[in-house]
Amino acid sequence: MDLIIALVAAAVLAVCLRPLLMRHASITYVAVVAVDLLFLSGALGNVLPDLQRELLPFLRKSLLPYALFALVMYLGVLPEASRVRRLLMPVRGQLSIVAALLAACHVGSYAPVYLGVALKGFGSAEATTVAALCLAAVVLCLLVVLSVTSFATVRRRMSGSVWRAVQKLAYPFFALATLHAIVLLLPASATRPNAALSVSLYVGLLLCYAILRIARWASNTYGNRAASGRSADGGQKQSCVLP
Repeated sequence: MDLIIALVAAAVLAVCLRPLLMRHASITYVAVVAVDLLFLSGALGNVLPDLQRELLPFLRKSLLPYALFALVMYLGVLPEASRVRRLLMPVRGQLSIVAALLAACHVGSYAPVYLGVALKGFGSAEATTVAALCLAAVVLCLLVVLSVTSFATVRRRMSGSVWRAVQKLAYPFFALATLHAIVLLLPASATRPNAALSVSLYVGLLLCYAILRIARWASNTYGNRAASGRSADGGQKQSCVLP
């Protein structure tokens, strides 16, 4: 249920932040960093304990950052004519940076736990914990690379081909981040219906994205070939378009 709320909240937040991200993205980034510091330091809980308690699952468990990442990924596979795509595509990079900065709440909350497991040599750790830790390490490395190259100043200093190649890391990042969440929830899913529902949602989000991504790739690939064929034939359809 929390994941569904996070997905809705991510969509609302993206729409609300769009004007600010279009004109003054740096202000948003500073505000998000301030939220991170307040949350991780416990200062938010001292001043607004009810708000800290409500935000706990969405920030500490990275539900809101994940939902924002999911939104960013799905924007890339929506139809060109989609209103949502036209509205949010111009701030897709900025939204990914906001998600990455919010993910600091998750990393900062769980880093001491995973560090303790690593220092013990994994001897007493459960298999799911070790798997989740390994996935988390890879996901964090990918997140840093993708986030840094999403800043406009960095992007302008990179060649277009290199930047596009780096940004393709978003595919394994999203898949591994989803798998990380699934691995963590699997032990509890056998006895807790909410955990089982969350696992189903994560799997559904990833599978749906994969299907849409493949469909868009096929449309772009074969659609372009068909368009080229019609152009070469003077606008007439060819008898065979597919190889």
